[in-house]
Amino acid sequence: MIQKKKFVKTFRNTKTVQLILLLLLETAYVLVLTLNPALGTKLFEDRTLFILCTLSWILALFNLIWLLYDFYKLRTFAEESHALNRAAFLDHLTGIPNRHGLDVVFETYDSPESLAHVACYMVTITNLKEINQTMGHVVGDQMLKDFSGILESVGDAFGVVGRNGGNEFLMIVNHGSHDTMEYFIESLNQQLKEYNEEHSNAPIQIQYAYILNEEAHAEYFSTLLTETYNKLHPLRNPLTQQ
Repeated sequence: MIQKKKFVKTFRNTKTVQLILLLLLETAYVLVLTLNPALGTKLFEDRTLFILCTLSWILALFNLIWLLYDFYKLRTFAEESHALNRAAFLDHLTGIPNRHGLDVVFETYDSPESLAHVACYMVTITNLKEINQTMGHVVGDQMLKDFSGILESVGDAFGVVGRNGGNEFLMIVNHGSHDTMEYFIESLNQQLKEYNEEHSNAPIQIQYAYILNEEAHAEYFSTLLTETYNKLHPLRNPLTQQ
């Protein structure tokens, strides 16, 4: 992917230089004819010279057309690449980052120092399965969309939010503290309360957990993620069942 981006950038720069040189050449040609009327008269009197100059202009025109076509194709390619990136890194249902998109964020925390003050928040919609079974997947999908919108609207001010898969969501906060996280949770609960009052037939019920790495001292983001998951799902953690 990186090599492809470098190639496209190099190709675009090359075409830009070609276009500039072509325009400078044509501008110089026009200026020479304008400033030297005798040369212009000779050009029209000499049939061979006239034909050569005409062919040169036609060739330059074709070059200009092809350059413009190349720029058009580059723009189309960029738009297609952008659409593919969105499809690859954004959840198709909710429009927020999917696990692939979150992985890109995770990779930025590549040292214990970068993780020092990070907080990881994980939340699940506990009644999604029940809603799917009793009211259908259309209602369940709408619940996922609605919750994603609420989580994103509240969480964007705190960190990066995304869908981890199924009914599970994440938020990563660069400078997390208990006060920050509790304020976020309070804001999210208030939004959910208002939503549930308007959707009493299918309210959103959640379960969540968060961990501050100031306390966990994880050296790898995957460790912090696992500890948050185990805190959210203690019964699924084999260590809690011994």
